[in-house]
Amino acid sequence: MASRFGSHLKIWFLLVPVLAIAVMPAIPERKLFEIPDAETDSLVASVGQERADAAIRSANDLFRRSFVDNGIVHRTLTASGSVGGMNDGGFSSFAHTWTENFWLLAYRMMFRAMVMKMWIVGTLLFALGMFIDGTARRKIKASAAGFVSPLSFHLAGHGLLLVTGTLFGVLVAPVPVLAGYWLAVAALLGVLLWKAAESFQSSR
Repeated sequence: MASRFGSHLKIWFLLVPVLAIAVMPAIPERKLFEIPDAETDSLVASVGQERADAAIRSANDLFRRSFVDNGIVHRTLTASGSVGGMNDGGFSSFAHTWTENFWLLAYRMMFRAMVMKMWIVGTLLFALGMFIDGTARRKIKASAAGFVSPLSFHLAGHGLLLVTGTLFGVLVAPVPVLAGYWLAVAALLGVLLWKAAESFQSSR
């Protein structure tokens, strides 16, 4: 069971995001790497213009400090060649497109991380409350000699892993991540934590 859990961790937290970051920029469609208008509109409608602007400023500042001020973006774009160069069989065009899309993707990941940060405190508080309630429920059932199948705990645990893993995968997703997604994740994490706590060793 532990080895299977570890393999799932590697897939969701390492393999999927790394493969996406390496392969997706090769797609010659710039719009797939930009932040969709629907995503920003949803954010503004959910948290207000001021907080949405703050998230954008935070993402801009982080990206600039991390990659622009030190010249990494400029050097990589220059080294990748020019678009339209055919003397090398089109490799320069491919390399330049990949590099541009990579940096667009990196910025979008930072922006979504800033948006995620807005919801993290509320999500953790809600999850903690659900976990405490689930633990109390488990103690009540245990004192009454109640029984819950270990399958419930197993499914809840894997559900938690799946939902948590998608938090990393969604950073690179080429689709709009609407504000409702973060609410759904918070609700799912709370429910799954409650179920995991409620069913953990509940046969005692």
